[in-house]
Amino acid sequence: MAQTTGPMNGTDMAVYFSDTEGSEVLVAHATSCSFDFTHDSRDITTKDSGAWRELAEGLRSASLSTEHLYAEDATVGLDELFATSRDKCYVVFTPKENVGDTRIRFEARLASISISGGVEDNVTYSASFDSSGTVTREVIT
Repeated sequence: MAQTTGPMNGTDMAVYFSDTEGSEVLVAHATSCSFDFTHDSRDITTKDSGAWRELAEGLRSASLSTEHLYAEDATVGLDELFATSRDKCYVVFTPKENVGDTRIRFEARLASISISGGVEDNVTYSASFDSSGTVTREVIT
């Protein structure tokens, strides 16, 4: 497919996950996902700053959050995410793989998992990942 034109439909965004870089697989039954990028600053204000705060660049980081319907038989789901809870993993945040669109890829650590099930409601879970190292944006070819 060609690059997506116009406003993108949120349904097209997806999260891929693996414990091996380059072999990420779609996490099943997603209902929502989000990516956050943070660029901290360092305060470099001195007495020479004329009573104005001065800032310089600092650490950058990213996080990815995703929500899913729980299914015991999911190829990649809660069990696979939970199994990597103390190990590094690799995540990709991407629209459906349309040539020319951009995906975000990074090494991460699982930060949290939350499971919920109400009376006569779907069992759902959410997971969040924190970046560890460089975050890359790459054009899908």
